[in-house]
Amino acid sequence: MRSVSYKFLFFVAMLGSVFAQTAQQRSDSIKAYDQFVGSIKQAFEKDLSITFIIVAVSVIILLVVAVVFYEIRRANKAKQELLDLAWKRFDFSALKLKLSQSGITLLKKIAQEAVLQDPDSIIRSPNVFEHSLEKYYKSNKIESISKEKLAEIRSLRKAMGFLPLPREVPFISTRQFASGEKCMVQIESEPTAHKEMCQIHNSEELNWSIARPGVSRVPVGTWVSMNFTRPGDAEYTFKVQVLSDSSDELILGHSTKLNRAQQRNWVRIDVNIPVEVTQVEGNNIGDIFFGKIVDMSGGGLGMALPVKLQNGTDLRLDFALPGHGQIDKLQVKVVRVAGQCNKDPSKTVHSVAFEGEIHAIQEQIIQYVFEKQRQDTMAKLS
Repeated sequence: MRSVSYKFLFFVAMLGSVFAQTAQQRSDSIKAYDQFVGSIKQAFEKDLSITFIIVAVSVIILLVVAVVFYEIRRANKAKQELLDLAWKRFDFSALKLKLSQSGITLLKKIAQEAVLQDPDSIIRSPNVFEHSLEKYYKSNKIESISKEKLAEIRSLRKAMGFLPLPREVPFISTRQFASGEKCMVQIESEPTAHKEMCQIHNSEELNWSIARPGVSRVPVGTWVSMNFTRPGDAEYTFKVQVLSDSSDELILGHSTKLNRAQQRNWVRIDVNIPVEVTQVEGNNIGDIFFGKIVDMSGGGLGMALPVKLQNGTDLRLDFALPGHGQIDKLQVKVVRVAGQCNKDPSKTVHSVAFEGEIHAIQEQIIQYVFEKQRQDTMAKLS
């Protein structure tokens, strides 16, 4: 019995010792934690010198500025590399058209003054050329440019196929008019308005002239109303100022403010372009199938499809326009089902018209049509 009592007392004593050690360790841990927190608090509460703060802020600002300058330099380098590549495409296109070296130099200057990001577009697009040329004339004052240089610019128009302007490309300036065309002239300065059809005698970069209408002398500075109709394109109305009145012609100033009333006849070319067609029913997507675009114009497309659709069917097209990028989700509507495709009787030819806001894509297609016509013409001449 005594032996049990002794063992119990010994066990209680040992347990007390353990608890005492644990309590001591816990107390030491709390003290260490309190010291750590105190040191952190003291570090934060310690006043930093003004010099240290200024140096730290300056270092941070310098680092930020360095990063910004690095990113700007990197972006400018990438931009310059793309521009260099674009100029190489320009040189290739110029050589392909067999432009003279002086003509290439002049065309480069015009493109540079217009700050074109894609210089090659001045050769591919008549409208880009015209917009760039207007900027060049304004910055250099066309009246101060020599007759020889103006004549060279006129020659560039012809060499690039911009004069006479192909019918599928709309006019944006009277400088694009060719000699021999006719336009309606209306002069308001007469006692009664006089309207007469007159022929364009000559069209130069500085001015252009028409056969003199059968009226009394027209004072210099008079504004006359003009109407120019181009079959298959549009009717253009605009006003120009009389610069000179001679016995047989009126010398007129140029204008870029042409009002265009579009007609629905377009130049159509034959192509062979794969196309993915998605049928659209309201807001729902229907069947998807593949076909070929067999002809193309500024107003619509002809497609050979493996199905026969109804007039009025809404479609969405995805295809690559050779040399002019990808066209996605082009909205069109079936306007005519023409019958079997001659080259593939298993397919049916459908005529579709563009729908919605498609001005940018339409310009892209018009440029492609123009470029293909120019290439076909050059191939026939070579």
